[in-house]
Amino acid sequence: MSRNPKISIIIPMYNVEKYIGRCLLSVQNQTFSDFEVLVIDDESADSSAEIVGEFQKKDERITLYIKKNGGPGKARNYGIERAKGEYIVFIDSDDTIADNYLEVLYHECVNNKAEIACCRFYDSYCHSKLKIPMPFAPRKGVMPKEKALDKIIRDTFMRNYVWNKMYRRSLFIDNDILYPDMTFFEDMATNSRLIFHCQKVAVSAKYLYYYKKRGGSIMTKLNAEKLNDYVLALLITRNYLQYRGAYEHYRRAIHSFARKIFLSNLFSIINMHLPVKDFNGMKRNFRINRELYRYLISDSYEACEAVMPELPVRLLPPVKK
Repeated sequence: MSRNPKISIIIPMYNVEKYIGRCLLSVQNQTFSDFEVLVIDDESADSSAEIVGEFQKKDERITLYIKKNGGPGKARNYGIERAKGEYIVFIDSDDTIADNYLEVLYHECVNNKAEIACCRFYDSYCHSKLKIPMPFAPRKGVMPKEKALDKIIRDTFMRNYVWNKMYRRSLFIDNDILYPDMTFFEDMATNSRLIFHCQKVAVSAKYLYYYKKRGGSIMTKLNAEKLNDYVLALLITRNYLQYRGAYEHYRRAIHSFARKIFLSNLFSIINMHLPVKDFNGMKRNFRINRELYRYLISDSYEACEAVMPELPVRLLPPVKK
């Protein structure tokens, strides 16, 4: 393995013994070979670490790290701090990639002098060969920072996922950007900050990533923490831009996505409270949801230097009868 590989692949891992082998096989099958793999085990309770250990014995490019459990954001940060590549990609440990995933994204970055490149993806399903192409995919080409940032804030065409993108590592290092300590939507809270420091983002029209839909994954959970993190992710974006004098340029995009969050959380509140018949809690969270929306779009909001500002109120879990 090169002492300074072109690409560092960071794979956060937690209890994925059924999937991590397929994930690593897809990495080993890459047409681009100058890479290192950092598997960050978040104290898995199953045999995930043992499986990776067997791969590590046969492939010097793979390194297993075991850290105290802290969630995917902290695991990515752990990998970023140890990565040596000029570029970084993040792969979820239950997903797989096309054989030319690294090659295409690397050449998109290099040939277009772009700091970030992204590709299209498939939604794939456990116990099924069904795969569904990413809807509303961005067109192939190169976007200036302003256009890419507007799209990533709106989360349309260029989605906020971390795993269908390649990043120049210096974006993280030079701008002191790490993933915030959140259980959900930490990628949304980070992509906008990274793109803010870009000049260009390259887009490939190729489908190179297979995102696994499965019932036990963290993103399938519905709870108050997830709804609060959804709001917080956009607040982090607004605060970061406003503190740097760029809020007005992206004001419409932020307000547009704030409305989307408000409506999405409205339906989620109903789905949380209705099964347990907590109607008083539902009414209370309706009020809090409205208050959070107004806070996100308020003209009187004062930005702070902290990466993760505090929410003024938080949605509360339902009370079981």
